[in-house]
Amino acid sequence: MVRLPDRMVYVDDEQDLREILRITLESFGYEGAFATCGSGKELLQRLRVLQPELILLDLKMPDMDGPATIAQLKMHEMGRNIPIVFVTGSIKLEMLERYKPLGVLGVIHKPLDLSALADNISALWCDYLETSAAD
Repeated sequence: MVRLPDRMVYVDDEQDLREILRITLESFGYEGAFATCGSGKELLQRLRVLQPELILLDLKMPDMDGPATIAQLKMHEMGRNIPIVFVTGSIKLEMLERYKPLGVLGVIHKPLDLSALADNISALWCDYLETSAAD
């Protein structure tokens, strides 16, 4: 069973990918609030309005990349406890391990496997919910 958060935000500087992700999730029957932001700065500006339960975050973006966005989120009262999933074409295991204590649940790799996208997000989300309930 696919279980997804009620409010998600996808942050990526590539507009086409943002739209593809939105359309793909809708095609899987996702009925939650799905917003997109073109940069980490835009996410921070809209955070209070969007109130996401999960952030899908591109790692490499101009101006403010994924790690810089996470650093800013952790300083923001509303952002410090929001779980994050990296959406990226390249990440080293040691980098992922470094960011897990900051709320990074895992990675969805680019190029995106659209047929498995909802399942991949759901698996990470369900693991997060189970871990949170155990704490």
